[in-house]
Amino acid sequence: MLNKPLSQKLKALSVIVVVAASITIAVSARAIIIRVPEDQATIQNAIGAASTGDVILVSPGTYFEHINFMGKAIIVRSVTGPSQTIIDGSHFDTVVRFLGPEDRQSVLSGFTIQNGYAKFGGGIGMTYASPTITGNIFRANGLAQGSGAAIDGNSSSPLIEGNIFFRNACDTQLAAGVVSFVNFSAPSIFNNIFVNNPCRAVTMTLPRDTFPVIANNTIVQNSVGIRVQAGVPTSTQLYANNIIAQNTIGLEVEAVFPGQEPTWTHNLVFDNKINYSGTPDQTGLNGNISVDPMFLA
Repeated sequence: MLNKPLSQKLKALSVIVVVAASITIAVSARAIIIRVPEDQATIQNAIGAASTGDVILVSPGTYFEHINFMGKAIIVRSVTGPSQTIIDGSHFDTVVRFLGPEDRQSVLSGFTIQNGYAKFGGGIGMTYASPTITGNIFRANGLAQGSGAAIDGNSSSPLIEGNIFFRNACDTQLAAGVVSFVNFSAPSIFNNIFVNNPCRAVTMTLPRDTFPVIANNTIVQNSVGIRVQAGVPTSTQLYANNIIAQNTIGLEVEAVFPGQEPTWTHNLVFDNKINYSGTPDQTGLNGNISVDPMFLA
């Protein structure tokens, strides 16, 4: 797959996201279904009209909007998946905001989120929020000298699962990345694909005693696979079962607190220009390996 033109890669990867987006999400029998644009002209109007437990179903199309979940425990989901349902930020501001107190019952699923551009969170920005973000495509989002080209989290602990991150861009500042978390955050980042982002894929800049879990992700052809700011003990941060290949740097650990490196187990790190930076080579330790993942052509 990785030898194909980018447009073909994205098309092939979209099939994975469509499957993820089709996973049934439990809905209360009392929930109201609000359809966009049939019942409400815009996604934001639908959110404004929704109450706890309601479901917003968005028909295919491109929606030039910047939306805010307004702290509501609601599901916002596309009808036909991300290849046909796009939220476009028009190259300015954050596309989707969660500003608290959203929790896992606040769900965003089945969209392409593109052309966001902001200092904190081009695609999604969250503060004191822990929503569910599943089955989406994030592409062509960017940063204005901040963090989180696609997703930025400040003291937030969302579930980020089954998404594709493609061609999101950022600079090399401390917390910059496609997906960035700072302060007292503990995200669960599972089963995502990060491909061809001229940016660090995942960046964690967290205090001690935080418990993020980054597992089962495929991270290919980015500037850095995973970066951990380790000026404090980071052993409570778990990185497991990830494939990290063909990046400039695989794992980058900065300002290591001696003897308290991040927990790094059962990862495949292969064919990066530099597999490990700032930490000893982990190959052969704790189930970590360095072998060709044999991606299909």
